[in-house]
Amino acid sequence: MAVARFALLLAGLLSLHHAFAQSLNNKITLAQALQQAQANRLELTNQRLQTQITESDEARRRAQWQPQLNAGADFRWNTQIQRSVIKNAPFANGQDLVLRFGTPFNNILNVQAEQKVYDAQSRIERSINRLNAENQQTTLETRNVEVRQQVTEAYYQTVFNREKQRLSERARLRAQGYLEQAQARFQAGTLLESEFDRFSLDLSNAELTYRNDQRDYALSLENLRYRINAPQPVEPADSLRALFAEFQTLELTAGNRPELRTEELNRQVNELNQRREQARLAPVVTAYGAYFAQQFSDAFNPFQGGTWFPYNYVGLRVNVPVFDGRQTRLNKQDYVRRAQINQNTLLQLKNDFDYELRAARNTLDQARENLAETQKNIAQAQNILAIDRVRFDAGTLLLADFRNSEYSLQQAENNYLRAVYDVLLGQVQVRKALGNL
Repeated sequence: MAVARFALLLAGLLSLHHAFAQSLNNKITLAQALQQAQANRLELTNQRLQTQITESDEARRRAQWQPQLNAGADFRWNTQIQRSVIKNAPFANGQDLVLRFGTPFNNILNVQAEQKVYDAQSRIERSINRLNAENQQTTLETRNVEVRQQVTEAYYQTVFNREKQRLSERARLRAQGYLEQAQARFQAGTLLESEFDRFSLDLSNAELTYRNDQRDYALSLENLRYRINAPQPVEPADSLRALFAEFQTLELTAGNRPELRTEELNRQVNELNQRREQARLAPVVTAYGAYFAQQFSDAFNPFQGGTWFPYNYVGLRVNVPVFDGRQTRLNKQDYVRRAQINQNTLLQLKNDFDYELRAARNTLDQARENLAETQKNIAQAQNILAIDRVRFDAGTLLLADFRNSEYSLQQAENNYLRAVYDVLLGQVQVRKALGNL
């Protein structure tokens, strides 16, 4: 019996050790969360693949300027030879003459080569491919910014909810202690029943708040896990105050919004498309050549001597568009309009981002003012509580009044946490508006 109890105790200790080790392994910092999200988020992986696909367009363009070489073979068995008739052939005494063209077996081996010499569109297409590749890279940066913002906000929300849960647990324990003291006084006859019921209601409300904060924390953990696409549950390793102190040391410098670069690149591509449409009317020059070896034989024997007859040729082909139904003109007009749309969108984005930056800075300034105010309130609430503690221990202050002083400090702490959280979010918004998130 003792052995069984020892085995159960040992198993329990091992289980607790494994759970504790797993909890430590699943703790991640904000930097690790951002790194894991950039490695695991599928939309970023897809965008990186799309960037590689776009970069291969230039390789395909260069491949079109390599010599195009084709080899072929044609082994033909003419089961019925083609015939032609010469009526009243003078060299056949005016009789009709039937001629047979070809032999039963006609085999051909050939090699053909083409080489582009001049195409006005090629240089423009090279510039378009370069801009498209840069555009895809800029789109990847935009996606990275979006993911970083999502993960950062989710991380802050998780840490904030964890701090809220910790404060609500302390409030629940205090409410339980007040109820125990009130119960002792109620049994001693020094406390009214209505006041005792008020303490019971306070504990019930504190427990409800604690359960809600637990659910909020659990949901925020799931949201953080989803945002970084983690296979296992994770838990933040940073505290809210540590994050606030770290963020305060960062410099908020102006950068370049990737959305503006994207729109500018689109405008340049549309301008190049106008030039490419015009280049479609330019001639395309191609050099070509071919070598053929043709066999005529009455029997299938590719190695029979005297039956192979070679011929070859070289040439220069010039293709000059004459009339395309005004397609080039219509396409150029469309690209002119698209470039103008890009220019207008670029101006609109600049206005939007200027407003976003002003609004984010105003929100951040307000959050910082609220933070300074909550810090003053905490100091004042702590002083009041210290004085009321002395009065309560001396018996000159009612328990209900002392309870209110502790509730005031609790509310001040909650307000401080909210203010710190709002400042962190405000700094994230400002950094995004500046383009350096």
